[in-house]
Amino acid sequence: MLSIATPFAILRLCSWYRQAKISNQRMLEQVDEVIRRLKKYTKYLHIAGKRNSFSKTDHDATFMRMKEDAMKNGQLKPAYNIQFGVDAEYVVWITTGPQPTDTTTLIPFLDEQKTFFPYQYNKVVADSGYESEENYLYLESHEQAGYIKPSNYEQSKTRKYKKDIGRRENMPSDEMSNSYLCANGKEITRDGIRRVKSQNGHYGEYLHPLKVA
Repeated sequence: MLSIATPFAILRLCSWYRQAKISNQRMLEQVDEVIRRLKKYTKYLHIAGKRNSFSKTDHDATFMRMKEDAMKNGQLKPAYNIQFGVDAEYVVWITTGPQPTDTTTLIPFLDEQKTFFPYQYNKVVADSGYESEENYLYLESHEQAGYIKPSNYEQSKTRKYKKDIGRRENMPSDEMSNSYLCANGKEITRDGIRRVKSQNGHYGEYLHPLKVA
């Protein structure tokens, strides 16, 4: 049996075909866009490496907060973290790195210095920006005395800090029971230990908030 399509049916068929073609074309364009973005982000991840940012005009530079902030808006700028080692007022070693903070620069600085020096320094002096459990453990394991200014040193000298009864530093402690005694005479114990991984892969143990026993 031979059926002849009416002109109206032919027009509907052509319209459906055009719509299907447009829909498929849009899907292909979306797939191409996803592939393009995936390639771009994969490239960015390869350039960044272990960093969380990089400059598109200088791939080795990392966005950091500058001490000189003319706009007073905390704007990030591409920069390098340059470290200087001084001995008897002479600069004896310099390193540059992508670390946005000084805390993670001490260990790479000392390791690189030891590869070129026939000796290691028995005493290391640094400011509060280098204070961390990881750095203390590193210096202890390498038999180096660390003289690092505590990050809360200036604050701890204030009268308000010393009179704050809620701080564990101002409470009597018992090393045997690993507890503190609050101003009301109640024993306060630790509620557990929390493990935190640093940027260098070090796992530090930190105490949970104290609880009244």
